[in-house]
Amino acid sequence: MDQAEAAALLAQPYRLGPVTLRSRIVKAPTSTGAAEAAGHVTQWHLDHYARVGRGAALTIVEFTAIDDRTAPGFPGHLSIASDDHAAGLAAVAGRIRAGGGVPGLQIAHAGRQRTLPGESLAASAVPWPAVERRLGLRPRAITVDEIAEVVAGFGAAAGRAAAAGFAVLEIQAANGYLLAGFLSAQTNRRDDDYGGDPLRRRRLLLEVVARCRAGLPAAVALTVRLSDRDHEPGGQDLAETADLVRALAATGQVDAVHVSSGNHETRVRQVPPAAVAPGDAWRSAHQLRATGQGITVIACGGITEPVQAATLLRDDSADLVALGRAFLADPDWAGKALAGRGEQIRPCVRGNDGCHARGALIGRPVSCTVNPSLSHPSRAESSVFNRKAPVLVAAAGPAGLEAAHRLTRLGHRVRVHTAGRLGGGLRDAVDSGVHDSFAPYLRWLTARLAGSGVEVVDTPCGSDELAGDWAGLVVATGGRAHPLPGAVPALDVLRGAVPVPPDGPVVVIGAGRTGTTTAAALARRGAGVTLIGDTDRVLDAEPPDDPPTWTDLLTTLGVRMLLGTRAEVTGPGRVQVPGWDLPAALVVAAVGRRPRPDLVDAAAEAAAGRPVLACGDARTPGRLHDAVHSGARAARSVDEALRLGRVGR
Repeated sequence: MDQAEAAALLAQPYRLGPVTLRSRIVKAPTSTGAAEAAGHVTQWHLDHYARVGRGAALTIVEFTAIDDRTAPGFPGHLSIASDDHAAGLAAVAGRIRAGGGVPGLQIAHAGRQRTLPGESLAASAVPWPAVERRLGLRPRAITVDEIAEVVAGFGAAAGRAAAAGFAVLEIQAANGYLLAGFLSAQTNRRDDDYGGDPLRRRRLLLEVVARCRAGLPAAVALTVRLSDRDHEPGGQDLAETADLVRALAATGQVDAVHVSSGNHETRVRQVPPAAVAPGDAWRSAHQLRATGQGITVIACGGITEPVQAATLLRDDSADLVALGRAFLADPDWAGKALAGRGEQIRPCVRGNDGCHARGALIGRPVSCTVNPSLSHPSRAESSVFNRKAPVLVAAAGPAGLEAAHRLTRLGHRVRVHTAGRLGGGLRDAVDSGVHDSFAPYLRWLTARLAGSGVEVVDTPCGSDELAGDWAGLVVATGGRAHPLPGAVPALDVLRGAVPVPPDGPVVVIGAGRTGTTTAAALARRGAGVTLIGDTDRVLDAEPPDDPPTWTDLLTTLGVRMLLGTRAEVTGPGRVQVPGWDLPAALVVAAVGRRPRPDLVDAAAEAAAGRPVLACGDARTPGRLHDAVHSGARAARSVDEALRLGRVGR
């Protein structure tokens, strides 16, 4: 399927109960943590959802708490607990409508997945293990009287949402939140009318559905978000979910089910990271659509590309397709997809770094690895400063390319010195054959550069360039590997500068990002690989979804892992760890990086007051998120310095 065919499928209108949608594209509700302390809307919500709503047919505004006591899950959660909250949300709905989209709102109660101080309520006193370990929080089993209050709270929230102008209301009964906790036997261990067999475990959800429907005008559609399964031992399975979908359809009160997967404990199923192929929830959506008595099915979970989304429609897996993280990466996703310009969409790399590891999981507002403007909107250009200053960017990895793009957008004349390595460390990751999700982003960066007006030079930025006419310099030359006597650097192996012995074991020392990438790449080439790390798990400093998923990946590839131990290269082809003496045909070092200061130091001497900014690994070694955002900050800093008058000779 090409982009034009995908656009045609996605552009088909759809009738969702009483609401007509102009296309099949839905913005999935994605918690952003961007509300002010009391749960009120901020300017960020107005701007972000207005932009998304210009393209998406249905924009479902994120998880919104039904009360201010136990329903919010973490800092920055939106609330619809009062008419004051609803007034702010009404402005969001209005902005979405102004762009031609249909506004929707998801209402929810966090249940055991609450990280805020104070009490949390759940079907039973079964904690979310991660929160119990980190914060010592355990939920209390909700009483029957409190259940009645929750039902009333959902009903009141539904009424406020309709009054605020939302045409679609979604009940969050997935992903481990309160209502989902009642559905699963793993988290619902009650012996009253709300626990036990599946019929009693679904009672609360059916009561909430009935109360919400009773409080909604006939012109408002009602949807329910469900997990296909919770992926926990003894928990909710697909057969139970299919029965539940049939029960919801039989009520005549629900217009659609929005099929997700997992909960926060099994989060890699809910928001599949790069090392986990998406598709489990899509296959479940297909099965539920076939057995759901005609109820509309919305598919979600790792959809990033128009062809991917359109294929789900073509194959009758879903009636509508919902995207969450992809709209964080590119709020204009829908408009580009519908115009057949899918190649222009800034791709989501599914790293779960800015949106989860640096966002919800630590109680901070959402950001995006590949889209710094999500959290730092671009400043309007000044009408009084004549930008056209010549700016050099040394190296063209993700940090340098982001800096070059932003400086060009601000009106500067930019020249990038690629040193023959367009993409830098990102290209190394793609060429390894391990990080498939990075490849679309590298293609997009390359295409953006080609159309940007940036002058591209294949040579390094050296002494001749420093002696030339420039007003500002961004140094993005990456980092230098820490040496390990007796071992070859991992990048030399990945780039083919050091051959891999056709027979004989390979030992990789270092279980961080470079070490695991190298181990996986060599194992895929047929090498027998032992990975040694001094941490208790691989990728210990990476986003929390990565250690378990990469452990599974490496195990599948046959990589032997020796973790929590230190290695010493004792001689040619010999590596020693406590209790082991390992022979090795090749010893590979991946023990960290340090900044490369050479060009920064040389430029500082030649600068004569002109701004010189280092970014990416040339400043502080980090992850892709760090590189991209560092490049954006460097561009802003150079621009600000030049606006203040420190322009070159």
